[in-house]
Amino acid sequence: MDLRDPNTWISHLLENLPDDKLACALKDDDPDWEYIDGEMLKLGSLAHSQLDIPEIQRRGLVILASESKDFRLLAHLLRTLQHAGDPLLALRLLALYVEHYWTVAAPQNAAHKQRFATQVLKRFETGVESFAETARTAQRDSLLAELAKLAQRWQEQNIPALA
Repeated sequence: MDLRDPNTWISHLLENLPDDKLACALKDDDPDWEYIDGEMLKLGSLAHSQLDIPEIQRRGLVILASESKDFRLLAHLLRTLQHAGDPLLALRLLALYVEHYWTVAAPQNAAHKQRFATQVLKRFETGVESFAETARTAQRDSLLAELAKLAQRWQEQNIPALA
């Protein structure tokens, strides 16, 4: 699995799942989810250097493609991309997720899902600024286009507070 290829990420996100798996929340005792969720607690802490980000990403993409579109998982994967300085791919994935899965995927509680989304968006604020300072013009244009798409998706979902 080539984690540097944006198409790998997009294809795993958009992989079709049966309806029951689409809406299914990840189980807390699922070993891969337990690993991902536990490891992500280290991000930003002193144990941060012990993280195996590629392994977190690999396991997360496999779950997205085969088990669940749970937004909590996507939030962790987006955080790994934001941390690695790839806000463009993270924004593209978030916009695609909102378009395809926002209304059907876990968590079903809209307030919880919006709270997670707000946290994800806050993490973009610092990363996008530093990315824009060093990015080429085409990359900045792509970033602005993805931000516009994401704002449109939030409007379509009738969540203007996130737009």
